[in-house]
Amino acid sequence: MTEAALMAAVPGQSLTDYPKNYAWERPPELTDPDDAIRYHIDRISQEDVIDNIFFALEFGVPVKNLTDSIMTVAVAEGIHSIDISLIAAPIVRKFIAKSADAADINYKEEFERDEVTAMDRASVLLSAARATPKEERDAGYDLLKEAGEAAQQEAGQE
Repeated sequence: MTEAALMAAVPGQSLTDYPKNYAWERPPELTDPDDAIRYHIDRISQEDVIDNIFFALEFGVPVKNLTDSIMTVAVAEGIHSIDISLIAAPIVRKFIAKSADAADINYKEEFERDEVTAMDRASVLLSAARATPKEERDAGYDLLKEAGEAAQQEAGQE
């Protein structure tokens, strides 16, 4: 068994744990989709974040998987709800793609359906984070690492 599978919640755990113990059990910080979109675009636009996103795209992480992982992390941290993610994700994805186009970065939109498994997608994200030189690890590195870990947890749940 993988370590991620052992760390997963036990069925019914939420019924025995303290209420509102996790960020996703409390009301989200942002409830307006426009605010969530602004939050993500402002965060991604930061110079120390966008360089890592470009690196991940060049490394082979598709825009869709990167965006979905960023949204998953935001839900887990209590920034916004899953519903808001579904609304914001296409816009944030398009922003990342247009930024990559402007920077003349070659990227994939998404993995081919039979190209890789969910665990492979998580591995690509984590590998992109690990490939970042230590002296360049900043907020963008943290974002990639969190996105990779979120994708790994999703893969473990599948």
